[in-house]
Amino acid sequence: MAEGRDWTRSQFERCPDCGADASLVTDAELGTELQREVAAWGRLMASADPQAVRIRPSTDVWSALEYACHVRDVLPVMAQRIERIRVEDDPVLGWWDHEAAVVDDRYNEQVPVLVIEAMTTHARSFAETLNRVAAGEWDARAERRPGEVFTIRGLARFVLHEVIHHRDDATRSLKEVSA
Repeated sequence: MAEGRDWTRSQFERCPDCGADASLVTDAELGTELQREVAAWGRLMASADPQAVRIRPSTDVWSALEYACHVRDVLPVMAQRIERIRVEDDPVLGWWDHEAAVVDDRYNEQVPVLVIEAMTTHARSFAETLNRVAAGEWDARAERRPGEVFTIRGLARFVLHEVIHHRDDATRSLKEVSA
């Protein structure tokens, strides 16, 4: 990922890299759209060479499997955060060290089909979390790090962007290692 980028902007505007514009997705459509995008992840990984999914095109770029594991893990982390925002006033969510998770959880050693199955389950659960958000809760706020403010709506859009953007990253990774 591009260093120095304010990734929180993805909740408000089109991503200059992947082209996703989650800000155009309505509250009611977020869960369905997320599940649709996860289904596309399943198709990508099912069609990929089983060896290629584990290869990093360079030391600073994840493999397709590492991107898939990251997306799988983003979903429950962010669903829990949405639940916190619903019940706490202006919580400070903190930083999830996703770079450490790649190493600590040995993402590149995991079984792709099981990763996609879990991603699908987590996407369904995330959609159910969004279905529980009442009309007046979508603008409830939280802070991830100083200056990084999210509403429930913004966090859901951020997650949708993560799913789309990292599938784009995984597709590019696969193309680079297959070239």
